[in-house]
Amino acid sequence: MTRSATLDVLIVGGGIAGLGLAGYLARQGCEPTVVEQATEWRSSGYGIGLWSDGLAVLDELDCLGAVRQRAADPNRIEIRATGGERLRQTTIPPDRTLLLAVHRADLHAALRTAVPADWIRMGTTPARIRERRGGVDVTFDDGRTETFDLVVGADGIHSTVREQCFTEWTLRDLDTYVWSLWVEEDVDVGGDMVSVWGPGSEGFVARVGDRVGVNLAARLESAPEPPALDELRTLADAVDWQRPALLEETDEEPFFDRVREVTCERWRTDRVALVGDAAHALHPIAGMGASLALQDARVLAQELATTRPERVSTALDRFEARRRKPVEREKRKARVEAAVTFVESEPLRRLRNGVVEHTPILDLFVRQQAISG
Repeated sequence: MTRSATLDVLIVGGGIAGLGLAGYLARQGCEPTVVEQATEWRSSGYGIGLWSDGLAVLDELDCLGAVRQRAADPNRIEIRATGGERLRQTTIPPDRTLLLAVHRADLHAALRTAVPADWIRMGTTPARIRERRGGVDVTFDDGRTETFDLVVGADGIHSTVREQCFTEWTLRDLDTYVWSLWVEEDVDVGGDMVSVWGPGSEGFVARVGDRVGVNLAARLESAPEPPALDELRTLADAVDWQRPALLEETDEEPFFDRVREVTCERWRTDRVALVGDAAHALHPIAGMGASLALQDARVLAQELATTRPERVSTALDRFEARRRKPVEREKRKARVEAAVTFVESEPLRRLRNGVVEHTPILDLFVRQQAISG
């Protein structure tokens, strides 16, 4: 057992980052408390892409096998224009796994297997967090107060921990909205993983086992009323190529959300840290959110592995120093990808499509993601 067993850690949020961190701490002999505001785990959510570094984390947590059983391991990735014209295709060697596409709920279920159920408290969240020199006093919404050596905010874009403990941060609502649904039908989607670029929109399709995962993202002038089914059908018709047919094959109400970005000047105080979307939510076009969250969990756990309670601040400082540059690099890449993908002007779309069709830009992107992801 390592010295991390002496740390009393509270993880706020039982999502990908929170469960990943709890799984690592469990392996180090630490028994963190995980609190989750939801009363039960949700079954809805996006189709998630996991690149190499995210897959390495799952492997270390002994979760990769379970995820792989429910995921798509593509050998081909295609980009198509409106109507289905193929612009570019790249192949991945069949003996290599650079990317898995999986339903968020399936990834989440696999991560839960690494965390004892009695460490997780459902239906509760901090009402007050007070940091002092010797620890962090946390009063929960049920009136209970406890003291911890470290509090980790893994509670997503609308983080309670960030709201209470940090001041220099911004939550930015973008003009982009995302729908995600799953179709259990034998629909021909061409390549293993296909991105179709419409006017100001992008549709993404991947076959995952016996289901087809469909994401559709689009820029809109005004916020629609959730779940915005009329807007979804209109966008699907504009993108064309299988989207209208896929919508007709399901009665499921799609998962719907607005795209937001989080920027924090600092991710840590002396005894409070932020990980994942709570610290650095980025545009989902990059498909890097889950991998970054899992990498945060791994690095923070590494820094805490031999840390005594009085040295928590030093460990958090090292954590942020190691993670800040990789995250900022991915955020910049995501902004560029969004600017290229969500083009509305017809002349600019033709220019962009020509560049993609006649250059190896897709191949270079996949190789870069495999290295950095």
